[in-house]
Amino acid sequence: MMDQLHTPSGGHPAGAVGHPDNSCKHSLLSVIEQQIIPRLLQANALTSPSLEAVSGVASMPEATDIEHFARCCLHNEADISHAQLMRFRDQGLTTEQLFLQVIAPAARTLGVQWEQDQLDFSQVTLGLLRLHQLSHELGYAFRDGPQAAGVRRRIMLACAPGSQHLLGLTIVSEFFRKERWQVVVEISATAHELAQAISNEWFEVLGLSVGVVEQLEDLPALIQTLRQHSRNPDMRVLLGGPAFIRQSVEATHLGADGISLDAAEAVALAVRLLETAGGSR
Repeated sequence: MMDQLHTPSGGHPAGAVGHPDNSCKHSLLSVIEQQIIPRLLQANALTSPSLEAVSGVASMPEATDIEHFARCCLHNEADISHAQLMRFRDQGLTTEQLFLQVIAPAARTLGVQWEQDQLDFSQVTLGLLRLHQLSHELGYAFRDGPQAAGVRRRIMLACAPGSQHLLGLTIVSEFFRKERWQVVVEISATAHELAQAISNEWFEVLGLSVGVVEQLEDLPALIQTLRQHSRNPDMRVLLGGPAFIRQSVEATHLGADGISLDAAEAVALAVRLLETAGGSR
């Protein structure tokens, strides 16, 4: 269902394509601009006063500073990007300014550099994950999405922790959008962050992409946790990804409601699951 490209944390995909199809590139840049950056900018949800600058007048970062920070986010060691962000804070930037003047521009920089073929896809994915992790460290939590069922169906698409394959999720998201679903592509890197995301908004369906067979062992516990945290007690869980090409398994054995290996089929299956559960509107 979700993706044929897998990158273990901090690594690069085997056989990664250096110049993806332009439509795929446009889709990912659209996700960066329309979903990831706006969610990074929910500064009004910040509640940690200890992270505010304590004194002095902030010196706004220049374009070269943002480019350097973006490169730090591409490093395998997460401490490097964290240390650079803290330097900005120590220069007098408030938490809100860190989001508006540092994190969001860095995300745009990564997208533009990929569009210009200065970075490959796995590097951009790693950089976005770093920015997402830094956002959580700052106390970020989005809570502006729907809190109950609405007119349009909503789905969250995410990778099982341990994989980085945002491109596949982005492609699948386009199929759901064409059928008038509201789609959130979540790039949380940990089970804790996924649980937080699923608890903040109402989703009829959760779509999880699993990159490698080894992740299947922990999947039942992850799904149980996400169901417990879901704002929708009747949320359907749909699985997909390369792991299910390599190993046949029943969805119910993993605590899920269905498995699909095709994007178009995934949309139809999601609709059937809701109709079976009496969730059709």
